[in-house]
Amino acid sequence: MSQENVEVLRRAMAVANAGDIEAMEPTAAEMYHPDAVARDLQPAPGMPDTMRGRAAIVDVWKQWLEVLDDWRIEVRDVVDADPWVVCDVHWHATGKGSEISIDWRVTEAHRFKDGKIASSIFGYPDVATALQAIDRSE
Repeated sequence: MSQENVEVLRRAMAVANAGDIEAMEPTAAEMYHPDAVARDLQPAPGMPDTMRGRAAIVDVWKQWLEVLDDWRIEVRDVVDADPWVVCDVHWHATGKGSEISIDWRVTEAHRFKDGKIASSIFGYPDVATALQAIDRSE
């Protein structure tokens, strides 16, 4: 597995976990390919299921941080499926003002090109399903 690709993902999650909205745009420029596309297979109401380009991805990050407190993403497992990296993650957050707890276990797949994330797919139920889906997409 490309350690560089894993480090890119860890930086992205660290920025999200820090909740540093100001750092998101420069971080996205550093980590995401200019033509990056992100898809959410389980989008929340009012959120897009597809984001095209860095700006759209950052906009969705910001929308999440505007409505959630105590945002944390724990990486449980990382699987090399070159050029993809598949991550089993656990998301935790609390709704701002509502104190409703968010506790979501999901699998993500990230395809790399030229050392940057070119494609992300969020919302697989497990690693096996993600690996099967990305294998069919190649």
